[in-house]
Amino acid sequence: MNISLEISMIIDNATSSPIIVTEHDNVTMKCQARGRPTPYVAWFRRHRDGKDRQNEIRLDNQILANNTDGIYHLLNVSRHQNGHYECRASNGVNDHVVSKDIELRVLCK
Repeated sequence: MNISLEISMIIDNATSSPIIVTEHDNVTMKCQARGRPTPYVAWFRRHRDGKDRQNEIRLDNQILANNTDGIYHLLNVSRHQNGHYECRASNGVNDHVVSKDIELRVLCK
């Protein structure tokens, strides 16, 4: 039996960045990834660390969503959810991880 393995790759046209929405709207972000076996997509929120002298963007360790369809829903968006989100796709082949940054801009009414 021959088993074919493919490293994950993100299909870049799933959701364009930035996404601009009005406060209290709903948002769906999609990060399409392909590979064999089917990759899992984990969503994280990125933010600037005010304590860092260089004001670097860092990733929260909390996983917001983890699924194979790559979809992340935000309902009734608030201005506090403004910022950068990162999707990371991996299927376990060679511990390879690919990622994409999506910026969410929330306009206040």
